[in-house]
Amino acid sequence: MKKIIFLVMISSSFFSVCFGGDYAVDKGSNIFSVTAGLLNASGDLYEDGDDSFLALLIMPSFAHFVARNFSVGGDILLFNAKQGEEGLSLLGIGPKAMYFFGGDKAKSYPYLTSGFYYVRQGTDSGGDEDTYSGTRLKIGGGMSVMTSSHLGLLVEASYNLDNLKPEKGESKSGNMIIVSMGLAGFSF
Repeated sequence: MKKIIFLVMISSSFFSVCFGGDYAVDKGSNIFSVTAGLLNASGDLYEDGDDSFLALLIMPSFAHFVARNFSVGGDILLFNAKQGEEGLSLLGIGPKAMYFFGGDKAKSYPYLTSGFYYVRQGTDSGGDEDTYSGTRLKIGGGMSVMTSSHLGLLVEASYNLDNLKPEKGESKSGNMIIVSMGLAGFSF
């Protein structure tokens, strides 16, 4: 029985090699990416006293091309913001879909993306901690500029709509526009 399980695991790990695509966004290919966005806002509008607003978003993701140019997969969201003594952290996970434009000879691939995430947000305001949980809907677009046949530089902009509920109280909605950059590895 252990041998059968081992063979199934080995076979599935080589699935994309055996039945992979012929180029980056072909059916059977995979994309592994990590994008990050950094925001530092200051000035009278954003400063609280002498403290500027600093935020960092890191988003690792994976997707499999189920059809030429169309992939489905998932994202993990890690967001941390700080302004003086106040902090906010967000952890999210959920499915996503991406549609890329271009063929096998393309040097860059514009794409559209959408995702739906389950998120948990914690805030710390001078010792008072609150926890919110809920959902985030993401709609966006970007570009993968291919630096080689298997590596791309990603630039993405997205509109994110959050609906979060505190442990006690009513749900609140908000939105966020995020611009991020990162690297993507394509296996085919």
